[in-house]
Amino acid sequence: MLKALVRLAMMLSFTFLVACGGAADAPSPGASVPPTASPTEATRRPTATYVPRQLQAQLDGDGPDVLGPYEMGPGVIIAFVRYEGDAPFSLTFVDEDQGLVKSIDSRPGPYQGERVHSVFEGNDGGLAPGNYMVNVVATGPWRLRLFQERAIQGQTPEITLAGSGDGGGSWIHLDDGEYTMTTSHAGESDFTVELFDAKGVPPYQIVEIKGDHEGKFGFTVGGGAPGENPQAGVYAMGVVSQGDWSVTITSDDAP
Repeated sequence: MLKALVRLAMMLSFTFLVACGGAADAPSPGASVPPTASPTEATRRPTATYVPRQLQAQLDGDGPDVLGPYEMGPGVIIAFVRYEGDAPFSLTFVDEDQGLVKSIDSRPGPYQGERVHSVFEGNDGGLAPGNYMVNVVATGPWRLRLFQERAIQGQTPEITLAGSGDGGGSWIHLDDGEYTMTTSHAGESDFTVELFDAKGVPPYQIVEIKGDHEGKFGFTVGGGAPGENPQAGVYAMGVVSQGDWSVTITSDDAP
């Protein structure tokens, strides 16, 4: 009798577990199971985007030479030159189609200076992104530094720069507004001052005169038709001269 009661209790317990599913019940065929991320997906990090490094090259020689090729990206390139010879010095960039872009054209030696250029697509007669040979004409020792930089900040006005001969190259940050450029120049040569947008667009010429000069020039940043005015941003200033000069930029909106 006792055995019969135990057997009956076991049968009732088994029936209850089957009806309720139990603690380890398997999912029904229609149930959805959340996907499990693979170890690779779980540990994957965001992909970093690397911008190609812009041109930075230091060259030297003694006499004429052709060097390269060197790749230029969009933006601004500055050529720093020191030449110890007595005969004229020239620096020319030669593109893959043998097109010539004069950077320094027959400057009397000895020569020390900087030249600033914009590099952008569609730069007819100027520098466009691509590969270039560097052609140097000289009769003595020289050193050349080609430098591109993705400038994101610069000095804010009031700014004063001064030098002798070709120069500039300093980065300037300009916000929207009205500005005055006060300049002086001593010498019989041409004197030009241009602003070169760090993003690589046609430069904005502020001053173009010849000979001795003292004066003021106003210019606007922002607004205007496309290409008419410089827009707010970072600029390199380029000066072409064979004499002593100074440039001061002030904001007309400053208190």
